[in-house]
This record gives sequence, structure tokens and C-alpha cells, in this order.
Amino acid sequence: MYNIPVEHIYILDDVLADPRAERRARRLAGGLGAKADVISRAQVRELRARRPAVVPSPFPRRTGSFDYSRGWTIVLGTYVERGHCDDGICMTTFRDGGRQMEGEGVCRSALELHAAFGCFHRCAYCFVDPHFLIACDLESLAERIPEFAAQHPQQKLFKFDNLTDTIVLEPEYGASELLVPLFAGLDDRFLLLYTKSDNMDHLLPLHHGGHTIINWSLSTLSQSRTIEAGTPDLPARIRAMAACASAGYTVRARISPIVPLSGWRDEFTELADALFSAVKPDLVTIDVVGWCRPDALADAMDVSRLEPAFADAVRAMIDAKVDYTLKYLFSHELRLSVLRHAANELRRRSPATPIALCNETRRMWNDVADLLTMTPDDYACCCGPTSVPGHPMLGV
Repeated sequence: MYNIPVEHIYILDDVLADPRAERRARRLAGGLGAKADVISRAQVRELRARRPAVVPSPFPRRTGSFDYSRGWTIVLGTYVERGHCDDGICMTTFRDGGRQMEGEGVCRSALELHAAFGCFHRCAYCFVDPHFLIACDLESLAERIPEFAAQHPQQKLFKFDNLTDTIVLEPEYGASELLVPLFAGLDDRFLLLYTKSDNMDHLLPLHHGGHTIINWSLSTLSQSRTIEAGTPDLPARIRAMAACASAGYTVRARISPIVPLSGWRDEFTELADALFSAVKPDLVTIDVVGWCRPDALADAMDVSRLEPAFADAVRAMIDAKVDYTLKYLFSHELRLSVLRHAANELRRRSPATPIALCNETRRMWNDVADLLTMTPDDYACCCGPTSVPGHPMLGV
């Protein structure tokens, strides 16, 4: 697993009641090289209530504004029922695509699987802080996968996980070793691992049966090396993709979020060339940075590094005291300039690769339609509930 600086490690006392969970917690603590103190669920709630993200601020802060110099506080805990996620990890959440972005965005509803809340990657635009809560009773999740599949018979793809990057914790965590073979034994269900990591050696020998898809979040070289401070850079991620493709995994790319730094357009051309020279993803999804207020973005990164039109837009919104918390930070026209350039470069380099937009409006799909092979009513995307190998929009 990653070599991560740690300020504190705690083990929830409930973990000690489950031998499998305790073994996992001890492995993780050993891998992190720190002694773990045992605490109660009430103490976990207290820690959560004091975490940096809840310190009073005029706006919801983003990851780039937090101080990581003392390392992470890690709580090795257990799953809880939905509605009690202040002291544990909810095993599943339901993504209601019809309600997201007040119905403006195009997204498919799906049940999502979880393991943790927090991340080691420190992408400036993200929403996590140095408090990292990890569920250690993964067997309880695995045992309920058939139940979830029966409850959602139309859902073929299950995303794991969009609240963390489990790959950085492997192999000590053991989630891949548990879930990849499990899905290999399910006739028509697929596991999606969502990552920025290059920590792939543990995946290569696993029996996946073609039922695990690995989706990399990619970004231009400058973005990957600067505002995604704890991540492997773009070349490392692409090498990891190629290794997993060679091991028979279906690989995908979600170029998300695109942060339009100065020079990003030339770098995007380099990204497309490097990607398609190394691998053949079955599809690519593109997206523009959002989900935060302009003042939060400015607090998390140096917005003067953005292309002038985007930097000016952020400053203008701050001056106008725009109180924005939803998906679309930038105007339709600015987002369109990014998405058209990105789609054009991908299409130039690999004309047959399907391209989807993530959480974008129907107007945006229409304005990029000449560069896409799909429509907002008939599309596959990286984590769509039916977007599995064999989907008619994938041509495979």
C-alpha cells in the first residue's frame, strides 16, 4: 500500500468483535507503520465532529485548503446502516440520476458500493479532509452482493468506490482480493474499480473472469503533478492501465475533472496520444471541474493558473458573491469550449472510441453531438448501471 504519513490511527471497538475485521484492521495499521488505539463509537462521532471539514468557514472547503503536514487521522471502523454515517461507513448509497443537479444533468440512477470516506490523493478540487474512515468488515459487504443484485435486477455494473480510492490501500486492505473473484462468479454482474492509482500489482494475478472493469481518472500532465498532489502522474496511470489491460481487465478512462490550466489544450493532445498509444479503453467519459463554489476553488488552488477566461470567471463570481454549490461552476459556453476541444482531440486520435459526457445537460450533449456517437437518451458511460461489456453503444 501507499507510504502515508499518519498522525493518529484508531480502531473502533466493534471491529474487535469480528475476527475477520480485526485481522484487516491490524494489517492496515501495520502497513501504515503506526500503533493503533482502540476507541468507542461515541469517540468516533466526536472525532468526526471535530474534523477539519467542519471547522467554521464562509464556504464548504475543498481538499486543497486543508493542512496535511501532520498526516492523516485514520479510523478503522465498521459499516453502519444508512442514516448513521456520522460514525461509520454506509455500505451502499443510491445515486438518483433524475434528481441530481435539480434535474438538469444527464445521469443514470444506480446503487453504489462503499468502503471508506477519505482519500490519500489530495486532489485540490476534492471534498475530503485528512480524516479518513475505513470499513474493515468487508466480508459483510461481500455477503450481501447477491441480495443487492436481486434488489436491482436491471443494474449490471456496481461501482466501488466513489468516496475513496481503495486501490491505494491494497493489498493490505484485501477488497480487490475479496470482490474481484466474487464478481467473476456472477453471470451478468460487473464490478467497477474507480481509481487514480498505479498500485496494480495485487490485481494482476486475480481471477476476474472478465467481470471487473477498472476505470482510471486521468488528467493532463501539469494537473496530475500539481493540483493532484498525492497522485501518480499521467504516465504512471497509463502504464498501470496497460498492465491491467494485458491481464485481461476491461479498462476505461474518465478524464475528470478537466481543470483548464494554462496550456491544458496542448497537454490534452499529449494525453490523448499517450493514452491511445498504450491502451484501447472501451470508452472515455469527459467532465469539467465543478461541484464547488468559486471562493472555495480559489481557496484550494491558485486560480491565476487557469486559462484567463476561466480565472476571470472565478474572480467575477467571487466579486459578485455568487453562492454556488451545485455541479456547474462555469457557464455553458466556457464548459463547451473545454468539452469540444477534449472530444475533438479524442476523436482525432481514436475515431472509434465511444465518448460520453458526465453529468452534463441535454443542451451540452446537443452542442457536442457532432463529436459523439451517443445521445443523452442512448449512451454508455464509465459507471452507468448497464454500461458493461456488450452494451450496444460500446460496439464490443
